[in-house]
Amino acid sequence: MTARPEQFADPFGTADLRTSTLEGWRSSPTRLREDLATERDLVTVGYRDRLLTELAANAADAAAAAGEPGELAIWADGGEIHIANTGVPLSEDGVRSLAALRVSAKSSDDPHAIVGRFGVGFSVTATVAHRVEIRSRSGSIAFDRAASRDAAAAAGIGSIDVPLLRLPWPIEAAPVAEFDTEIVLVLEDAAAVAAAMDRMRDQLPDLLLELTALHRTRIDGREIGIDRQRRPAGETSGAADGAAVLWNITIDDTDDTDGPPRQWLESQRSGTRWLAELDPEGGVLVPRSDVLRAPTPTDIELGLPARCITELPLTSDRRNLHPEADIRTAAAGYADLVAGVRADQRPVLIPEPGLARNAADARLTEAVLARIADARWVPAASGGLLTAGRTVILADLTEAAAGVLGEVMGDLADPEVSGREQLSRMRRAGAEEIGFADLAERLTGVERDPVWWGRLYAALDPMLQSQSLVDELGALPIPRADGRMSIGARGLYLTDLEGLSVSWIPAVADAAHHPLVERMGAQRISASEILADERLRAALESADDADDVVEELTREVLGVMAVDTEVALPNRLSGLLLLRDDSAELRPADELLLPGGPLAGVLVADSPFGTVAASVVDDAGTQVLRRVGVGWGFTLVTDDLPVAPDHDLPDEDAWWDSLPEPPESLVAVRDLDLVDDDRWRAALTLLAEDPDIAPLLMDRSGYTAWWLRHNAIIDGRRLGAWRAPSEDALLEVLDPLDHPHADALAGALAAVAIESVADAVERLETLADTAREITPGVAVGVHAALVDAVRAGIVHPADIEPPQRVRTSGGTAEGDVVVIDRPWYVQVMDAGEFAVAGAPVTAEDAADLADLLDISLASEAVTVSVDEPGQPVTATSADAVRFAIERDLSLGHGDLRVHDELWITLSRRGESIRHRVRWWIDESGITHVER
Repeated sequence: MTARPEQFADPFGTADLRTSTLEGWRSSPTRLREDLATERDLVTVGYRDRLLTELAANAADAAAAAGEPGELAIWADGGEIHIANTGVPLSEDGVRSLAALRVSAKSSDDPHAIVGRFGVGFSVTATVAHRVEIRSRSGSIAFDRAASRDAAAAAGIGSIDVPLLRLPWPIEAAPVAEFDTEIVLVLEDAAAVAAAMDRMRDQLPDLLLELTALHRTRIDGREIGIDRQRRPAGETSGAADGAAVLWNITIDDTDDTDGPPRQWLESQRSGTRWLAELDPEGGVLVPRSDVLRAPTPTDIELGLPARCITELPLTSDRRNLHPEADIRTAAAGYADLVAGVRADQRPVLIPEPGLARNAADARLTEAVLARIADARWVPAASGGLLTAGRTVILADLTEAAAGVLGEVMGDLADPEVSGREQLSRMRRAGAEEIGFADLAERLTGVERDPVWWGRLYAALDPMLQSQSLVDELGALPIPRADGRMSIGARGLYLTDLEGLSVSWIPAVADAAHHPLVERMGAQRISASEILADERLRAALESADDADDVVEELTREVLGVMAVDTEVALPNRLSGLLLLRDDSAELRPADELLLPGGPLAGVLVADSPFGTVAASVVDDAGTQVLRRVGVGWGFTLVTDDLPVAPDHDLPDEDAWWDSLPEPPESLVAVRDLDLVDDDRWRAALTLLAEDPDIAPLLMDRSGYTAWWLRHNAIIDGRRLGAWRAPSEDALLEVLDPLDHPHADALAGALAAVAIESVADAVERLETLADTAREITPGVAVGVHAALVDAVRAGIVHPADIEPPQRVRTSGGTAEGDVVVIDRPWYVQVMDAGEFAVAGAPVTAEDAADLADLLDISLASEAVTVSVDEPGQPVTATSADAVRFAIERDLSLGHGDLRVHDELWITLSRRGESIRHRVRWWIDESGITHVER
């Protein structure tokens, strides 16, 4: 010290303090050693690493005592560190406390005693400084180790070491402008100053959170300010243990130029503050590690995701809890903090018991979880807040599903806290996780309309990414079209009946249709499948004697037909579906005709048909009634998979037997046997002009065309005895049908192929008719068809009366005719002498035709010999090759003889005639050709 202490004013009586202390040391060397040991303990153990913490706490106390926002400034000047603050200046009691090492100037009932003011904590300055100055507006003092050592020596104490903070000295120095107190720490060197400044620079932002009386700090040009805004009461949580005070806190730091200010949410209750740091979007930033603060940091590590600042009593070094302190009381307000953050971030604040760092942390975590479980902070799907311990969670719940389920599940958590990654935390808070099977069980008995259920299925569907999840919903209620509810979708059907329900099909209500219902096991069913369902047939059969049941079933069937304008009623049901006739009696649909329908005009007089009631026509419509089997025109019988001739069609057995194999499907006109024989022309017109029937008339193998060919009568002849005008293969063999739709009826008219003995008889009769001009080609075609009929077993020669005349290859009908069985015979016979069984000529065909016509073969009727033996040639000679090419034969075709002129002699009925021919095959099989 450059000036003597007695030269300065001494407003705090430091001279008396020094005298008293020195006297104590002199009288009791033990006292000096105790003071020195106490200071060393505080410096090396109790208050190590707490320089800024303790000085900032003193500054906060001063600001609180002054009732004004506190400011703290720190700067370095050479080997000195300056800490200046606003607030109540230094007092005489404060000086005495500073110099006492064991005594604080603050009483326990001091309303401004936030942390501790100029008590033993000030000894932290001795950890770095050998001289400490306290400059205040009320006076200034200094502690100086060298001066204290000199004073002790002058007092005859003789110790080489003394405590730094026992002997205060008055100094004449004022705090810097704008501050009420300034502490100057004189360190050993610049390196020590730099190290201390670095430590304080890192601690400043946290101190502003811990010491609420401080509002702004500065350190070497860096400014850090805190803004605390109380959240309006309406924005506080609904925590179960009463509303806490919530603060929105913002810390501005001039060093943080690259990002927004740090933000915190604070919950304050019962002497404890809980803080959660938030990102700019309101997300919770969980600290990697933290300690309990009271309000400055202790050595008690905490693993909770929020910062705890409490007023719990500590040990004298402020590093540990007082033995009588119950850390569980600090849990107050935590639930309010949870409820105060953004809804989806609340689970982030639920602690993990397994991460507790120590016994105190474990007790606090347990208490926090208990508070959370009993507090209302969980956002509900229905709106409002739920108590965590009475909440159920459906993992990955969507907004859409929440909107629907929230209407019936008041305890269901909102999607914001239902993410799969949040489940473990929510369970720790007491929430119950439910699966889709649980959901289905909970929804059993819920009364809602089908529209609501449809909304539910649409909302749940995106959540069900696998069939196994869908299967969990197996017991989910499904509304039915008949107003009942089914448990599960299996056995139910999805129809397209537009609101119409049918009693024989357990169908899902239209408004509840959704692909999810199908995924759950419901089957989609078409109108045709609905009508083909055996349950309808059974219902119709069992309702014969109950008019009301019958008519309700009929109404439902007609409704299905009206919805789907393409569907047809299965044939077997037309006889079971009962409708009112014009006498008000119930009759099968297939026994009724529509009023004014054209079918009535072509039927026999004693037809079994009645007329459907006009009221039924008005209600159902003509088209629907026609499709259920009520007659207008002719009615079709259909069967996609026929297995037997059991469709009640006339002559169906015979048609079935005529087929080479059973039909794959059946579409046929019924009631053809009821047509009056004199009205077939009108009936054929009715058939040909029906777009559904017209294709059947071209299908020769189908039942309809087959039956018409064999049974319909036109001008006294069956329809199969007439040909279509365009059928040239039977030109002049059969007469063309004179009918405006003759060509459209081609499948029901005659064809070249022979189907019956009657066909064969008709063909032979017309071929023998000399009045008919039948070309040779047509005749050959008919002969070939007759041979095919014989081969197929349709015709047997015994069934036929041989004709008197046979149509020859010359186009004439002659009585003396042979059948060419060897093609080379045509070179020596007149075309009017022979008939041909087909081309190419084969001996087998010729024999069958000759047998059928009861005439001779050409080879039987004449004898032929080759006049000259000819010259044998090899199969590879030019003559042999040319002959093979001309006759379309393979090379090496038997023995070959070449003639310059080939002459044969033909003998018939005793007369012989020589003929020159181009080629011949003799009885020995030798081929003769002209060179």
